[in-house]
Amino acid sequence: ASGGPWQSGPDYTFSAEPGLVRFESPPTVRIARGATDHERAITAYAVALINRALPIEHHLTIGADAPLGLAGQWQQGLPGIPDGQIFVEFLDGYPSGGRPDSEALGHQHVEREYDAQQDRWEKKRLRAAAVEMARPAFASRPDHQAVSVMVHELLHGLGFAGHVGLVFSDSNMYDAWFRLDGSLPKIDATALMVLYTRLDAETESEELLSVTSLGPWSNDRLEVAGQLDGMRFGVWHTGNVAMPWTLGTEPMTALAENPRVAGTATWEGGLVGFIPDGGRADHYIPVGGNAELSVNLVTMDGRADFTELQSWRRRAPGALGTGDQWGDGDLSYTITVGGNYLRSTGGDRGTVNGQFYGTDHEGVAGSLERHDLTAAFGAVRDEP
Repeated sequence: ASGGPWQSGPDYTFSAEPGLVRFESPPTVRIARGATDHERAITAYAVALINRALPIEHHLTIGADAPLGLAGQWQQGLPGIPDGQIFVEFLDGYPSGGRPDSEALGHQHVEREYDAQQDRWEKKRLRAAAVEMARPAFASRPDHQAVSVMVHELLHGLGFAGHVGLVFSDSNMYDAWFRLDGSLPKIDATALMVLYTRLDAETESEELLSVTSLGPWSNDRLEVAGQLDGMRFGVWHTGNVAMPWTLGTEPMTALAENPRVAGTATWEGGLVGFIPDGGRADHYIPVGGNAELSVNLVTMDGRADFTELQSWRRRAPGALGTGDQWGDGDLSYTITVGGNYLRSTGGDRGTVNGQFYGTDHEGVAGSLERHDLTAAFGAVRDEP
């Protein structure tokens, strides 16, 4: 997507030097002050979808709020953004640059050096990045479009500076508006994994990228999955990366606007996932357990509890009670909800992210990711 040289913009005059660069270490995403809870939830879920495609040691983190007005200073080289950070800002108007009335823009600040021997400028380091999102463009659109566009712009910031053509129509870098339902498109997940786990921070355009050049590769794939009330969730493991995913029907309204859900609502279901085998770096052991989430519909805060966690020394989980207890058998987190997206705010180590499913919020599904566990969960709402 950025091997270049490529051209874009309203008159195709924007261009960049060939080559590929990425952050040397996982960047910190900082949301500019003034963002609403809803906008923060959209940003956090977009970050979660990107993280689901990466090993946990390469996960992005969300840091303290950023000052206003710095994300748009891309022509000056994003001088107010520290090294290794991505600022995200929601604007009351539209960002400047790009095509007219751009709904969103992703920017990079790449350090370059002149190579006298080859008589050209070359990319050397991705220092910082920024994303600008236009509030008027997303105010009346489904949340999944804002999430998809946010992912698209964050991928620009992470190193994919260009766009791809129709031959890659299943990529978010071709169409930023289709619904990302619980995971990145597999082509984007694989590209992101390659960029951050198989390539150096700088890759010159002459370096031929191929299956062979990227080192050992395996088509072997393990997967654990569950299904509840038309909603699916699971984890697939390939290329030494375990990736959670979820699938379901998008709700008609935000959870807080659903008149049929009041007080404290509870969803019950299960969890499936993998833990790394300490003796084999390329082998994972399946895990299963119970999942229960509750949300106070006034405060939009709640809990996510995972109990009876067990592992099995075979390729698939068995019935609860037939495996070995994993850890102390349970994990608990405090959560908050914005729109139809949830994220953890405290509790045990690890992060929990998810979204509500079903036209009437009958279900919820998401991911639980730690250094020692990659899992997906699904749960169905208890009827009052």
